[in-house]
Parts: sequence; C-alpha cells; structure tokens
Amino acid sequence: MEEKNHREYTEKKSGEKNRKKYMEDNHLADPEQIMKSTEADTENIVDFMHEEIKKRPMNRKKMLQRARDTMAVAVLFGVVSCIVFAILLPIINNLLSPGGNEAKTVTLPETTVSEELTPEEMVEKSREREVSEEKARIEDELESLLDEKIIGVEQQKRISASLQQLALESSGMIASVSRITSDTDWFNDSYENKDTVSGLVTKKTSTAVYVLVQSKSIEDASRILVTFEEGAEAEAEIAGSDSETGLTVLRVPMSSIPADAREAIKEAVTGLSAGSIVTGAPVIAIGSPTGTFGSVIYGNVTAADINLEILDNDIYCLTTDIYGSKDATGFLINLDGQVVGMIDMRYSDSNIPNMLCAVGITELIPVIRRMEDGKEKAFLGICGITVTEEISETNDIPVGIWVTRVEDDSPAMAAGIQKGDVIVGYGDKPITHMAGLITNLEETESGQSVTLHIMRRKGEDFDSIDVDVTTQ
Repeated sequence: MEEKNHREYTEKKSGEKNRKKYMEDNHLADPEQIMKSTEADTENIVDFMHEEIKKRPMNRKKMLQRARDTMAVAVLFGVVSCIVFAILLPIINNLLSPGGNEAKTVTLPETTVSEELTPEEMVEKSREREVSEEKARIEDELESLLDEKIIGVEQQKRISASLQQLALESSGMIASVSRITSDTDWFNDSYENKDTVSGLVTKKTSTAVYVLVQSKSIEDASRILVTFEEGAEAEAEIAGSDSETGLTVLRVPMSSIPADAREAIKEAVTGLSAGSIVTGAPVIAIGSPTGTFGSVIYGNVTAADINLEILDNDIYCLTTDIYGSKDATGFLINLDGQVVGMIDMRYSDSNIPNMLCAVGITELIPVIRRMEDGKEKAFLGICGITVTEEISETNDIPVGIWVTRVEDDSPAMAAGIQKGDVIVGYGDKPITHMAGLITNLEETESGQSVTLHIMRRKGEDFDSIDVDVTTQ
C-alpha cells in the first residue's frame, strides 16, 4: 500500500514537472498564476467601484436661474388656479343654493302727509331737476362735438355759419320798441322824437302780443310804437310794470298787426340761467348789444351768481366777456336759441363799463307773468339769502331766509323785522328758500295781512317769533 502511494506521488510530481516544462517551452502561462492574477485584478476593480465620485459644485448663476424658474411656475400655477376658481364659483354656488339668486320683493313705505312736498318745495325741486337735466344734455352735446373729426378752418366755418343761422332764426322773437315824444322847435312847429330799444316777445295769443322792455325806455312817451319782424308796426299800451325790477310788459292788440306779418312773430322760449349751467357757456347777444337795432355779438358768460339784492326778489346778474355799448339793450340766448338773460347795463361793473351784463331770466319769469296779467305783487320790503341745510349745519343757523336788509318805511320795518332775522314760515306754509317767499308774495294782494314766522338770535340760541305784516 505504501509502495502504491509512493508511486502515485512520484508520478504526480513527475507530471507537474513535465507540465511546467511544456508550458515554459511553449511560452504558455501557468493556469494557477492566471487565476491568482485574475483574482488580484478583480479585487482592484472592486476597489475602484467602491471609490466615491464627488460632484462639481453648482454655479451660483444656475442656482438663481433655477430659483426664478421655480417662482415663475408658482405664479403661473396661482393665476391658473384663480381663473379656474372664478369660473367654477358661480356653478358651485348654484349647486349649493339653487334658490339664492331669486329676486326679493322690496316694500316701500307709504308716503305720509308730513312727507308731501309743499308747492314752494315742488317749484324748487323742479328747478333742481331741470338744472340736472340741462347739465346732462350739455355734457352729451360736448361729447358728440369732441367725437367729430372736423378740425381747423372748416370747423370754424361750420361754427360761424351755425351761430349766424341761430341768430337769424331768433330774430322773430325780438321787437323794436320806440318811445315817441312830441316837442316844438323855436318856430313853434311841432315834431316827434323817436328813441328805439329792443324788446322781447314773451307771449303771443289770438288777441294780443306781449313785449318785455325796460321801464326807463318808455318813460314820458306820448306814444309807444312796436316794430315786429318784416317791418310790421303797431301801437302798444302798458299791460303791467314792476317798480323794483324796473321792467314793463307792453300789450299790442293782434288786430293792429297786419295779418301777413303775424306768422313771423315768435314767442320767446326761455332757458335756465342758473349759475352752475350758464357760467362759462357760449351765448349770443341779440337785439341792440352795440346800441344799434339788429346787431349781433358772440361771447361767453363769465359769472352768474351775483345777487342783485332787489327788494322782495331773488334775481341774479350775468356778466359776459362781450364788449358792447353802454346803452345796449337786448337779450342773451344760448346755443339752443333759448333766452337766458335780459341785457341791463344798469348793473355793469364800473371798472369795465362796456362789458355786457344781463339779468337772469329764470327768476324774472314770475314777474313777467304777473305783469302780463296786469297784477301787482304785494310789497314786503326785505332783501335776503337762502339758508340751505349745508349752511345751517356749518353756521348753526335755522333753515330759511336770512334777512340781509330791511327797507326804510316798508311793511317789514313797520312790523319789526330786523336784519339777521331768519324767516321760516309764511302764514301756515314753511319757507326754506327765497323762491318760496316770492311765490307767496306773488299770490298775496296788496294790503293783505300775513303772519311771518321768524327765528331771532338770542345769545347762542334762536327764539321763535310771530310777526303780523300788512303788505302794500
């Protein structure tokens, strides 16, 4: 057995030597060495794979760019979310509350007797509404004019032609009023003087035509001759006069006017002369603005809130930038052909005596209507200004009429009314503005007694006083 093992060992050794010799002769690598080498290379590769690869540090510009991109995406996402929410919100509301959009019935409180407006308040409210409507109309006209594309010389030609046409169309409501006086010369021969001014046709009926003029223009006249459009002449008589305003209305019988000339006579249409409307507005002076009948001048109203402080009236003066005659007569019309003022140079500024001024027509209308009817207004003898609610709250003064002047030897002075009193009632009617007082005076006959309710200052407060006045 031992011999067998020894023989096998010897053969194995001999075989290994032969194998090594054979591989060396043929330049072959030893498999064992190849395995060892392969294991070593594998370990190196594994070691290489376990090495940590460090990242390059990020550039700051790239970091900022990435931040901006992120913010932009966030903003875009927010905008899209808001739009989607706005679109879906009504749908969600309808799904959650399908009856939520139904109209609800509103019950208005019934108007009580104490809330009803007095006639004076109705007049004032009507004026305020007319002023508001007139403002809206003017704004619409201005917008339409601004929308037009006509410019330069062509636009000026069009404006001039329109103004000329308007003045021509308005000539039918203007009449020439001549005061005729008789006199004798050195040889005792009689002759007539003729002074002419402009008048306004305020009313035209089937029986007569009424013309408004200044009272001084017909003083001491032996005859009054009125010349209408197309040269038709007729004699006139005085229908009524107002001593406080210095105005007169003439009456011309229709029968004395030639039949073929009656159609051309036009009754004047009056506009609003409130300061908030006419101040700065373009106007046309027609009649005799240069002192010559038939003359025409264009211009603008510069102011319309100057109270003339005429007794028992609330009349305002309109000033213009129109250069005319100191003896000018006539009327101011707006671009709708409506009369807004009567030229009256008695109220012109002494610093600019040739600048035309006029009396606002709105407050003259009650005076004109009364003169047309031949009636006289009761005389009280005060000047005052309206105390509005705003003035009342600011100055702690009752709403009514603040008396600014009391005429000497007037019914007001005889009754004990004083400057600084506030008139708040006329008989059983409340008075909140001058228009209310004037309306009541127009309805009061001369010699009639009325009770005025007055608030008179006493220290820091006002006492209520009733004053009985007998008008003249």
